[in-house]
Amino acid sequence: MLYLKFKQHPDLRSLLMNTGVADIIYSEANDPYWGEGPVGQGANELGKAIMRVRERLRKEGYSGGPPASAGTGPP
Repeated sequence: MLYLKFKQHPDLRSLLMNTGVADIIYSEANDPYWGEGPVGQGANELGKAIMRVRERLRKEGYSGGPPASAGTGPP
């Protein structure tokens, strides 16, 4: 589902690809599974999932830069 969201929305995809190789942290103190938890020791599963989507899109030829409407990836 996350993959489709980023693939279908050029502006979101551009934002994601422009993060480069940075870690993506879902900063949610009340969610130790999906987020970083109350003291930063959570599983951050949402951040990890988004980073996997970013890697998949990169392998498909998408890159950072302006939104895809300006030509940042394959047609």
